[in-house]
Amino acid sequence: MIITLMPLLFLFFPFHSVSEELNGENLLFQPPDGYHMGFSDSNNDMYISEWFPNGQTKNDWSEMVTVQVLFNYPTRDIDNFVDKFIAVIVDICDNGRGLSITNGEEYGYSFNFFMTICGINPNTQKPEFTMIKVISGNDALYIIQKAWKYEPTNSQIQDWSKSVSKVSLCDSRNESAPCPKL
Repeated sequence: MIITLMPLLFLFFPFHSVSEELNGENLLFQPPDGYHMGFSDSNNDMYISEWFPNGQTKNDWSEMVTVQVLFNYPTRDIDNFVDKFIAVIVDICDNGRGLSITNGEEYGYSFNFFMTICGINPNTQKPEFTMIKVISGNDALYIIQKAWKYEPTNSQIQDWSKSVSKVSLCDSRNESAPCPKL
C-alpha cells in the first residue's frame, strides 16, 4: 500500500528531487486546475481523496472529483465492479441508470469508462451525474470519477472525458507501462 499511496501523494504534491523515480504500480493523475483536496483517508484496503473546485467543500459542493484505490479488490473482475456500481445507482435513485462510454486496454491494463445518472439522490434531493473510469491494475483497482449535482453541459462532459483519458497507470515492473522520470 505504501508504494502506491506515496507516489499518489507525490503526483499531487510534486516537491521532491528530479532524480527520484516511481517504483511499483502508480496511478498517474493530476487534479483539474482550480481544484483542491478537501478530504483524504486510507487504510489497509483502500485510499480515497476528494477534490473540490476552489470555494467548495466536502459538505457544500456542486462538483467533485474522487480518486479511490481498492487494494484488496479482485482486480480482474472490472465488469463485476461496474455492474455493482450501476446497480446501486439504479436501486437507490429515482430514475437511476448507467451508460457505457468505452472500455478496452491502455498500457496493458483493462479499463472501463461509464456514466451514472441519478435522477434524484435521496440524500441530497438533487440530481447527480457521475462519470467514472475504472482501471484494473495488478496491485489494486483504481477508480477516478467526477460528480456533478446538476446536469453537466456537453462541453463539461467532453472536458472531463478528455481529462480522464490522460489518467493511467504506470509500473516500474512493466515494460508496457513505464513510469515517467520525476
